[in-house]
Amino acid sequence: MNESKRTPKERGAQFVGALRRACEDRGKRASLRRGLSPSTVMDAWPVVAGLGGDIGQPGESVFVDIAALFASHPEESSARNFGETCRRIAQDGGKEIADSFERRFRRLLVCGNVADVTSQLRSWIRLAASKNVGVNYEGLFADLWNWPWYADDIRVKWARSFWQSGEATVETQSANAVTT
Repeated sequence: MNESKRTPKERGAQFVGALRRACEDRGKRASLRRGLSPSTVMDAWPVVAGLGGDIGQPGESVFVDIAALFASHPEESSARNFGETCRRIAQDGGKEIADSFERRFRRLLVCGNVADVTSQLRSWIRLAASKNVGVNYEGLFADLWNWPWYADDIRVKWARSFWQSGEATVETQSANAVTT
């Protein structure tokens, strides 16, 4: 398929697939983790370029950002979007979301550009690693790729998943059916 005709989801799937293989090499994984810092990002560039990604500073290249985040915490999930991942982190097995996580999530939503989002994602990925919560990196890649054009839509999508707006669970629906 022509490179320019691929969708962000297709680009993400291909790049994350290459990341999975690359992160089996401990040296490459260590180099990719260094992509989170502007002072060491150049260590990640040869690996990212070798995987077919564009290189740049953190926040300027979705490929570098996703590679560094993936190398920091390669556990994946099938979450619909990053808002659902944040919810899983915030709930930590319980039902309630702590105010601190809600404030942190709001900070993520107000980010104006990809560089700001990436700086917020670092702490969320560290939290995900500490709580053994996987991340849908293919979906996150597509969202970061599209952020400059569809940031408001992505924010709404993440917020709906985090606060479960408009999403009635099967248990709630069946409980309501029994009581009425």
